[in-house]
Amino acid sequence: MTGKKLTIKEFAAQLEVSTATVSRAFSTRGRISDVTREMIITKAAELGYHANIHASNLSRRGSSTIALFYPAISNNEPDYFITELLLGINETLHHTGKMLQIHPFYNGSNMAFFRDYILSGVFSGIIIVAGTNGSKELLSLAKTANLPYIVIGHMSTESSRTVVFDNEGGAYQAGKYLRQTGREHPVYVSGHLDRRKKKGLRSGLGALAEKLILFDGGSSLADGKRALRTIMQQQPQTDAILCANDVLALGILKAAHELKIAIPEQLAVIGFDNIKMSGYSHPALSTVSLNLFRAGEIAVKQLIKLIDSTEQLRPIKIESELIIRESA
Repeated sequence: MTGKKLTIKEFAAQLEVSTATVSRAFSTRGRISDVTREMIITKAAELGYHANIHASNLSRRGSSTIALFYPAISNNEPDYFITELLLGINETLHHTGKMLQIHPFYNGSNMAFFRDYILSGVFSGIIIVAGTNGSKELLSLAKTANLPYIVIGHMSTESSRTVVFDNEGGAYQAGKYLRQTGREHPVYVSGHLDRRKKKGLRSGLGALAEKLILFDGGSSLADGKRALRTIMQQQPQTDAILCANDVLALGILKAAHELKIAIPEQLAVIGFDNIKMSGYSHPALSTVSLNLFRAGEIAVKQLIKLIDSTEQLRPIKIESELIIRESA
């Protein structure tokens, strides 16, 4: 990508097409083939060309819709993480007069559909949840189209318009607590995007990190149940488990009850996220709160700033909090 900001005339000349053709590619109006549009949008991302910001603003003035794009997890269970995040987004949008459209996408989704939808001008801005290559594709498209956007989560291609969670700090608190309460055989049950959680947990465990066992988990209640049964077969001395998400942890609590494992006397269990149901399990689940409602609220407020002005934004990190309940 070049450092110089290309004009539409310079960009069109490099592609050997007319400026009218470039305009049609980004407006999704006018006669232009899908192949040509795809080529122009791809080259725009490569060369650093951005659609005319003033023209984009004109098309957005009449839009009262914000879109949320998030990578969907296909496990035949609700996505509790996204549901909690949506509570904060919806509540905050309610006071702005804007509406929300929700667009989950899967691995292998037809991103061309989302591209045309975004370029049609129906959105005043978008919120993208990080986590997959599809998230990065949507971010690149938003930048190319000069569409206001906010990313929730860490993404290597975006450093300023982000709302991120302190996964590392939260896992550190959990590891420190397990160490200080005398646990000796810790296990981490993994989920999705775990690198910072693993790093924080190891740091919090201190010297105990040498004994840490990593176990592949997942994202469903059934995954949690399977995980504990396998762990107890392979590592029967396990006395502490930190899970990558609350859903896994709730599945583990269910399996512990079936296996007659005393919680927390024999096994301490800590989840991650602090979804609403975590406080209503039996025993009540200890967890790391990511303050998901707050993250959704801040994401909307940051996006509104971008829509209403050209204000430069800084990344915002949401603090984590270890909440100790009955399971640990």
